[in-house]
Amino acid sequence: MRTYSVSEAAKAAGVDRRTLQRWIAKKQIPSPRVEIVDGQLRKSWSAAEIAEIREYKKANYWGKGLDRRTGKKAKKK
Repeated sequence: MRTYSVSEAAKAAGVDRRTLQRWIAKKQIPSPRVEIVDGQLRKSWSAAEIAEIREYKKANYWGKGLDRRTGKKAKKK
């Protein structure tokens, strides 16, 4: 069974890692499973949970915010 780290999940969902962590903190998406592997704490999601994250993004994420300097919508990189 394939599992995804926080960075891999963010890349698969098409959002920034910080956005994903913000959604977790606000309990808008399921929290990752936490396990200790070789003495290191690892957080991971399954493929089904990644699909839930994509659905959440599709329904609720409208894209980048405003540019603080100009007040206009931020440009995509």
